[in-house]
Amino acid sequence: MKIIVLAIKFEYNGIEQIINPVIIQDDSHMILIDAGYPCQFELFKAAAKKSDIDLNKLSHIIITHHDFDHIGSLAEFKKRFPHIQILSSSIEKAYIEKHKKPLRLEQAEKRYPFLSDNEKQQALIFHKILENIEGVEVNDILHNHQVLPIGEGVEVIFTPGHTQGHISLYIKENKTLITGDALVLANGKLFIPFPEFAYNLAQAQSSIKNLMNYEIDEMICYHGGRYKGNWQDIFILDNDLIENS
Repeated sequence: MKIIVLAIKFEYNGIEQIINPVIIQDDSHMILIDAGYPCQFELFKAAAKKSDIDLNKLSHIIITHHDFDHIGSLAEFKKRFPHIQILSSSIEKAYIEKHKKPLRLEQAEKRYPFLSDNEKQQALIFHKILENIEGVEVNDILHNHQVLPIGEGVEVIFTPGHTQGHISLYIKENKTLITGDALVLANGKLFIPFPEFAYNLAQAQSSIKNLMNYEIDEMICYHGGRYKGNWQDIFILDNDLIENS
């Protein structure tokens, strides 16, 4: 099975950024994991071309969670390739289809009374971005520990905390974990992303503990890319969340 890590480079809020969606492919499937920020379809297309990937062959898109940087271009993918099947956890399905208000929007609204006028203007821009993301029908629900028939098997692992229905994916034959936002990689170190904005920080910590039961040689973080090595040591040494929980 092939694992292709795309490097989607762009500027956001005046800062150059990179996200790392993943494509997994065997003889029968080509699956994209997460769909970027809004208006990034052409960036995906260009990044795929660099890796000699034809997006017309996509069969599925798996969404790890509904944050706007993971579903922003999902509707565009579905319009371009109507045959694609969209998969997520049952909890995230309601957000992806826009039956529920995005978690980040709920969190932002709670902070409005405490913001300065300038901060409120920025918050309203963010509010509009979230509101304008189109809902997309989820075709199938993924379950905890479900093994998808791709290659020698890809296990769905529920990793709630960052959002309530967050999932990660474990590729058994490569001992590779696609983390979504359960972990981020920055300056060679692994962290739980933005603990202050987590849906449930205790759950996020527990999810990482659960990952320690897996034999993982490589992690692919949506924010940060590939990490190879003893991930448990660098996470415990550089982040007290596990040791003190």
